[in-house]
Amino acid sequence: ALTPRQYEVVQLLAEGKSMKEIADILHVTARTVAFHKYRSMEELAIKSTAELIQFAIKNHIVVA
Repeated sequence: ALTPRQYEVVQLLAEGKSMKEIADILHVTARTVAFHKYRSMEELAIKSTAELIQFAIKNHIVVA
């Protein structure tokens, strides 16, 4: 149950974008991107960025 913004952040991370690149795309600060990333990880009980990317692939948020 991700918010639309969390979904966007996870999708862009899984596509290989850096936090700064995502911030530029979404017109927010890198700190805001980090907030959305960590809230997503918290809600999904995920402990690492690698696990978050695996989640994105398995749930068709991004196609590897």
